[in-house]
Formats: sequence, C-alpha cells, structure tokens
Amino acid sequence: MNKNQIAKKYSRAILNTVKLSDIPRLIKELKAFSSLIDDNRQLKLLFAGQIFTDDEKGKAFAAIKPSLKFSADTEKFLNLIITQGYLTAMKEIIAYTINVYNEKQKKATAVVISPVSLDKGYADRLKAALKNLIDRDVDIENEVDPSLLGGFVVRVGSTIYDSSVKGQLRLLKSELMR
Repeated sequence: MNKNQIAKKYSRAILNTVKLSDIPRLIKELKAFSSLIDDNRQLKLLFAGQIFTDDEKGKAFAAIKPSLKFSADTEKFLNLIITQGYLTAMKEIIAYTINVYNEKQKKATAVVISPVSLDKGYADRLKAALKNLIDRDVDIENEVDPSLLGGFVVRVGSTIYDSSVKGQLRLLKSELMR
C-alpha cells in the first residue's frame, strides 16, 4: 500500500471514530507528535525504522505516552499506526484528515507563500477575498519564501493562484522563448 492509500484509510478511521468537534485537537496533537519525531533522530529510528519489532515499538510508545499528555483518542491512533508500521505516512494522514475535515465543515485551508510574513490586516483582506472566490470559510497558513521578490502564491487544495514577481517573470520568459 502506498502512503496516499494509507492516508485515506487511516483518516477515514479517524473521522469515523472521533467526534467531529474533537478532530481539530487530534490533528494538533498528531502534528506535535510528527514534529517531535522529525526533530529527534533517535525517536525516528525507534518508531519508523525496521530495527525494532512492532511489539517493541508499542512498548516504547506506552512508556513515553504519559509524558506526551495527549488525549485518549490520539494515543490510541498513534499506537495503532506505530504498531502497524505506518508512521512514515504520518504527514499524509494528517494532510488527508485536514482536507476531509474541512470538506465536512465547508472550510478550506489556503497556504499563502509570500516574501515576508503577512500582517493581520492583509491576511484578513485576503481571507475575505478567498471566501468570496471559493465560497467557503478559509483558514490561512503563511509560509515565507524570500525568493519570490514580491507578490504571493496562494494554494487552496489543488488550485494555485500565482501573483508573485517570480511567477510573472517565469511567464514572461516562456512567452519570449516561443
């Protein structure tokens, strides 16, 4: 099974077993665990590597879970994907769960890539414009990429709106090369 198939399967399991109101908390806790694994090489080798058996991984997780202070739903789910050996698909599971949750809530997440961090006023105006454009409530995640020079790139689902200087220069170059 590839990571996308795993993500679909386990995000459906989350949505079918966890109350809809608890899903944002669960997603936040899964993101925290994912970043913990990414930041700590030893934990990554322990949980995502092939060195230890699934039983040993389960015991190790049981030993550290009291210090994590996660909800029972999150602990149960993490234990499941660790013992099943699917921790490597954690980012895909989180992303797919967010997408399906947003679909159910009539929401969308817009990733805005800009050369500098967006201030609150500009983010609010952009949020309102995107809400009118896609007819959904929009949450904005800002990523900074200084190579854009100016403007910004907005990604909502699979749709990309590119109004960056870098994107405009790329279009101009392709026109001139024809």
